[in-house]
Amino acid sequence: MTKIEGQAALVTGASRGIGRAIAGALAERGCSLVLTARSAERLEEVEDECRRLGATATASYPADLSEPHEVDRLAQDVKDAGWIIDVLVNNAGRGTTGNAAEGDPGDWDRMLALNLHAPMRLTRQFAPAMVERERGTIINIGSVAAIEGMTTSGAYAASKHGLRGWSLSCYRNLRGYGIKVSLINPGFVATDLTHRAKGARQDRMIRAEDVASAAMLAVTTSPMCCPEEITLRLTRYAYD
Repeated sequence: MTKIEGQAALVTGASRGIGRAIAGALAERGCSLVLTARSAERLEEVEDECRRLGATATASYPADLSEPHEVDRLAQDVKDAGWIIDVLVNNAGRGTTGNAAEGDPGDWDRMLALNLHAPMRLTRQFAPAMVERERGTIINIGSVAAIEGMTTSGAYAASKHGLRGWSLSCYRNLRGYGIKVSLINPGFVATDLTHRAKGARQDRMIRAEDVASAAMLAVTTSPMCCPEEITLRLTRYAYD
């Protein structure tokens, strides 16, 4: 297993749910952490937690990644602070309903900006330095919606299908430089997002820590191994 102690990771959507769990798992392995989300207060809590878990250094940068200029500002601030990012975790995302006959296209645009465009922009910002060093790991948090259609949330599925296409393409583009690009597609995860799903049982859902465990596979396997895509399915139906 590859040792990742001392590496620096940037985790988006780090204030709660999957992002917080991944940040904690990286901290336990001795990574330095750059954390971003919209809530500065929540980021401070996660920073404290990560330091207790073993992070060698932490920093937080509040940002709304649905705004392209804030994505670019975040990347520049991180670089200006002297951080060399070894692991990029594109986790920030949101869901919305909407399909062919209903939904708000303006809301879809905001979702696409966060779910798809932000990971694309951040990858473009940090991948060149990884190429120069010939090492690095990029982890994209997708969804089972990335590999199948959804009856009531086609717009969300479209954003995750797009992320899947981007991630698989980046793997092919960067593999020659020793850079890992991994896509994780979880089913329903017990987070604030799925808490609003009418009739769904969170006690039957995947845990955020399960997704974090999958992410750790990408960073701890040998440099000769890249888990290109991991799909996490429920063992039971989330609906009765």
